[in-house]
Amino acid sequence: SFAQLTEHPAGWNLIFKPKVGEDSSAKGIVKTVKEWRAANGKPGFKKA
Repeated sequence: SFAQLTEHPAGWNLIFKPKVGEDSSAKGIVKTVKEWRAANGKPGFKKA
């Protein structure tokens, strides 16, 4: 699932219940996840 793949603590809420003022577009969500993973010492995503 999305939550397991990203490991972000907000999980599905990034998509369905974004915080006020957050960029909830697809690009914004990917940016949020990438920044969170980097800040928490997790690897980034592999290029396709």
